[in-house]
Amino acid sequence: MQKILNKKPDIPVSIKTVAEFFGVSIRTIRTWMEKDENFPKPFKKYSTLRFKLNEIEAYWDENR
Repeated sequence: MQKILNKKPDIPVSIKTVAEFFGVSIRTIRTWMEKDENFPKPFKKYSTLRFKLNEIEAYWDENR
């Protein structure tokens, strides 16, 4: 039960936000999506690519 209460919600963020989070260009994010199989997979929302913020943060923690 405790794990459920501490879980962060899956907040959808844009590719632009992800690029700003990592301090890189959108093109770099697209390259990582193509070449790094561990990079979080995007999904479509409102006809645009979105990422789950908690997956982006987890990727950052694992790949600093």
